[in-house]
Amino acid sequence: MTNRSRVAPPTPNVSSPLNDEGSSVRERKPAPEPPRARTSDPAFSLDERLESKLAEAAALMARLEPNDARARLLHIAMLRRDETLLDGIVAELALPPRTTRPAR
Repeated sequence: MTNRSRVAPPTPNVSSPLNDEGSSVRERKPAPEPPRARTSDPAFSLDERLESKLAEAAALMARLEPNDARARLLHIAMLRRDETLLDGIVAELALPPRTTRPAR
């Protein structure tokens, strides 16, 4: 085997003008805050807040058809006392109706 000397890559000319001299940096725009669907009342304790959400969910479930998938999911969230799932389903039901496929 032969021992070859390594050739260094050519270095760019440092004194040459840069191509991006005419560019500028724009200021970052503040991100708009998304609308909050639901806010909890800080005066309520955790149990009171969950009980109020369960009461609201029960009222919503009474308006839904029994074979509606959202009603079944709402029922499961109520049984598990899952506050996050309750919030999500209630927020979804608050949206205007959209065309969906019927449940199987």
